[in-house]
Amino acid sequence: MRRIVCDLILLSWNHLEETQPCLETLFAATTVPCRLFIVDNGSEPAVRTYLKGVQPQGCIREVVLLQNDANEGFPRGMNRGLRASTAPYACILNNDLIFTAGWLEELIALAQAHRDLGVINPSSSTFGEAPAPGQALEAYAARLRQRAGQYTEVGMCIGFCMLITREVLQRIGGFSEEVDRIFFEDEDFCMRVQQAGFRCAVAHGAYVYHAEHKTVRKMPEREALFARNRDWCARRWGRRVRVLWPRFEPLQAGSPELRRWLEQLVGLARRRTHVYAYAVRSGAADLRALCVSAGIVPHADVQWHCGGQRMVPWLALWRVLVRTRRKPFDVIVTPKGFWSQVVRALQSWHRAIVVEEELEAITSACQQRSRSQS
Repeated sequence: MRRIVCDLILLSWNHLEETQPCLETLFAATTVPCRLFIVDNGSEPAVRTYLKGVQPQGCIREVVLLQNDANEGFPRGMNRGLRASTAPYACILNNDLIFTAGWLEELIALAQAHRDLGVINPSSSTFGEAPAPGQALEAYAARLRQRAGQYTEVGMCIGFCMLITREVLQRIGGFSEEVDRIFFEDEDFCMRVQQAGFRCAVAHGAYVYHAEHKTVRKMPEREALFARNRDWCARRWGRRVRVLWPRFEPLQAGSPELRRWLEQLVGLARRRTHVYAYAVRSGAADLRALCVSAGIVPHADVQWHCGGQRMVPWLALWRVLVRTRRKPFDVIVTPKGFWSQVVRALQSWHRAIVVEEELEAITSACQQRSRSQS
């Protein structure tokens, strides 16, 4: 018998109408030798009875029910399962998921191929990827499986379905139990993952459908919990900042200049920064194609905007002006010249810190805004 490769940790709290199809598709779509820990957070008697009857099937060789008497929240519930886990990989799961063929194989294959990937999400409806009306879920997932081996680096993975390597768990432990029940525990966890030298990613060739937040929509204290835990996370790590960085000289695909700039953009994105890059179109304008040409893995927190050489300065300036009230830029990086003078003259309007293209100054400005209250 093949050894257990992954421990699946599914957190349950009532909502049997979600849990039942979740478990059915999990058993059907999982072809890696696994053990399933079901952590039940004090569900109603009927749900507890159902969970006691769940039996191993297929490649899920063992099912262990860990019953909590009360709802202990997401971090404590998941940590109970993580403490019981001993496999090379652990995958935490919500109970409102629908799994498709190959989902776990692809996550593990990526983790094995890229040892610095510590946490990996599958592609999902959570990220806006869902079948068109009338399209079967498996047909949609089969198309995505053609992208096996591809991934995008992200600033944080989301805790609905998250593969975690044993090395990460040994290095940083589980989720912070300072979090009040739910929200931002996954962001804090991923910040600690990256602080320990690992990266977070989304796998393009694995797909799991997520009926997002159905289990918490009716919580009367949901908004208050979200705000309280958001503030806790910001105090701990600083708030996320937005940087505009235009380049007005064409950069050729595969050139050393392009690689250097992309490395700088990704480096900023790894520091809780959303980077909006405006560049002159020079051949391929697709970010993935440009990254591949330079040997760089794309980062989800780098947004790429391309245009003609005359258009880009005006396009970037227009974005500065329209974002003054909703999600304004915190830092604007300016090439030397007339555009820089205009942006500095408008500083009382956009209120961003304006710096030239010097990485130390950019990083310092980001840190300043991240720790500020405004």
